Amino acid sequence: MTTTGQRMTALLQDMVQDRQRYISLKNLLEEQRTLLLERNSEKLEKMSEQLLEIYNLLSESAERRATTLVSLGVTASIEGVNKLFSHLDVEKKNKISVLLNDIHQQAKTCQLLNERNGMVLQMQMDTFANIINNSEVDCGIYQAN
Repeated sequence: MTTTGQRMTALLQDMVQDRQRYISLKNLLEEQRTLLLERNSEKLEKMSEQLLEIYNLLSESAERRATTLVSLGVTASIEGVNKLFSHLDVEKKNKISVLLNDIHQQAKTCQLLNERNGMVLQMQMDTFANIINNSEVDCGIYQAN
């Protein structure tokens, strides 16, 4: 296998791993919502480490992919990937297209879940702030002197 072929194979392997990482991320984000609603800070803290690890792996993979695409003479974009694999037979191109579409869908789902979790967290923070800062009820215990 040529160096170009090796780089293309490595690129595809990274894409498959990214898909698996996004699936893991999606599962963690779904679990994170439950933990947020339960206000389980201990488990949320442990989960943050797992989330950070996946985010770092996805970031490293994106950097590697961009470098590889440029080294293969195409742009670091979906167009570059399509151009790179354009010479393959229809069956292989279709498999790569399905993989790319799935990665895109997984990433979009993760983004939506992350935004939803952010809204839950923001609502909890707003509620807490309202309890602490509520000036209509003078209960003394929650107000600063």
